[in-house]
Amino acid sequence: MPNRSLSSEGTLIVFIILSIGLVVPIIPFLGTKIGITLTLFSGLTFYLFLFFLGRNFQSGQLYEEIKISAKKIEVIHKDKNKKKLTWEGNPYWTKVIMEDNSDKVENYLTLTERGRHIELGAFLSPDERLDLKNYIQNALAKAKLS
Repeated sequence: MPNRSLSSEGTLIVFIILSIGLVVPIIPFLGTKIGITLTLFSGLTFYLFLFFLGRNFQSGQLYEEIKISAKKIEVIHKDKNKKKLTWEGNPYWTKVIMEDNSDKVENYLTLTERGRHIELGAFLSPDERLDLKNYIQNALAKAKLS
């Protein structure tokens, strides 16, 4: 799951501070043309904040679940539109490949099996993708020994 740099309580605090910061400067100008202009710009700013906050929370609903057993490796990718995509492979033939300097992202991580491949952890940081690679390689090695 993607990391959240701000908890729900922190988000509420930012929301309250922004609301106060947008309303207080307008109070002395209420009923004037300047007040109307300030209200329009403050309203637009507040709307954009809520819009992008909603998009941020929506992207946080993305996840990938990886299940590795002796007979099967399964990757379940849940997209933000609630669509689940599943990729299955044989742990014996599956390889973990990491491209350090890919055109897409740093530490581009994929699983390949008999000509098929799947990208993993696009929403993770490069260091987290490296940790995931090591974790999957260890799990695959254990599955091959089983």
